[in-house]
Amino acid sequence: MIKQIPITNDEIYELSAFAFQFTPTSEEIEKKKKEKEKQNEIVWGWMEGEELAAKVHLLPLETRIHGKVIKTGGITNVSTWPEHRRKGAVRELLIHAIAEMKKEGYLISYLAPFSVPFYRKFGWEMTINEMKFTIPMEYVPKFKSAPGYVRRMKKGDEAVVKEVYQAYTEQYTGMLVRDELWWEYHVFGKEGFTTAISYDHEGHADGYMRYKVKENKMDIDEWITVTPDSKKRLLQFMANHDSMVKEVHMTLPDDDVLPLFMDEPRAKQEQKPYFMTRIVDVESFLKVYPFQVSAEKEETYTIKVEDAAFEENSGVYRLHFQDGFHYAEKIEPSAGQDVTTTLTVQQLAMILLGKNTLEQLDEQELITGDFEEMKKLDAYLPVKRHPYLADFF
Repeated sequence: MIKQIPITNDEIYELSAFAFQFTPTSEEIEKKKKEKEKQNEIVWGWMEGEELAAKVHLLPLETRIHGKVIKTGGITNVSTWPEHRRKGAVRELLIHAIAEMKKEGYLISYLAPFSVPFYRKFGWEMTINEMKFTIPMEYVPKFKSAPGYVRRMKKGDEAVVKEVYQAYTEQYTGMLVRDELWWEYHVFGKEGFTTAISYDHEGHADGYMRYKVKENKMDIDEWITVTPDSKKRLLQFMANHDSMVKEVHMTLPDDDVLPLFMDEPRAKQEQKPYFMTRIVDVESFLKVYPFQVSAEKEETYTIKVEDAAFEENSGVYRLHFQDGFHYAEKIEPSAGQDVTTTLTVQQLAMILLGKNTLEQLDEQELITGDFEEMKKLDAYLPVKRHPYLADFF
């Protein structure tokens, strides 16, 4: 039996502590309760009688997909007590979560997987990678001549940081639209971190880094650069710690050009799969997706989507492009119907998030369809922005 569990219920935190192997203090639990209440987090539990056997959390979020703000459900804290595993509880909870998200108008969903194959079965797919750098301090380049300056954040500078983050999100697709609570709890609320802000020669902020130094290591929690000079200034600021730091650890988008700024780029670089995406409501997402439509063309394409975990999404969809607009609708399949491509909901997420194109998937024989028509449909995808997420939940 599935039911919604109050976020203040202690059983939730007992199960999380066991599943993720940490021991929170009573003060930490109370703090979490207040945070999750404010953020309207929802918990669905699988009940065995009166006992909580398994649970799934939904975090209401918004992301910016190719510049358009999209209602996004963050799935987190998926966990089961060992005596209730392999009974299908998590499967039922995930299907329930998808249905509830669709009902509430969520178009996509994110999660950080403990197992990629497991979540693929339920329609999520890898769309976001990250690059972890471990840089010896002697490899950090110096840019003493870069115009402008770097200053550690002072009280009242929070708005400046938020503006820089907003500008940075325009370079990528998939990043969170951070509300005030997110900034409070997930950014500025992280203990031990200092923020250094980069300013150009006119005093305009164009980058920042959040970092801490401990035991000869600099851990950079967030590196946000909008201009090439902001990279240079922050690298110089980093290099100024050479008397107390031997090694720098930082995580960046997997397409970041940081090595181009380094005289010795052979620092350790480790690409890691990070977050998975699922399309919750295919038709609604296609309706609002920011296709790049020419005013001169009028074309129609038909795609067939297969969603094994949530059959409501399976079906045939018509995409019509005309006069600078597009129209999307689910249609009844018919015999002899020309279909541009047939693909899974996972593959559709890869394409619409900018991870891959139809042409690339077809070349690897992962999808089927009319190759020439797929290349034409690819042209309607937005100007390529690389998928990235600077946050975690």
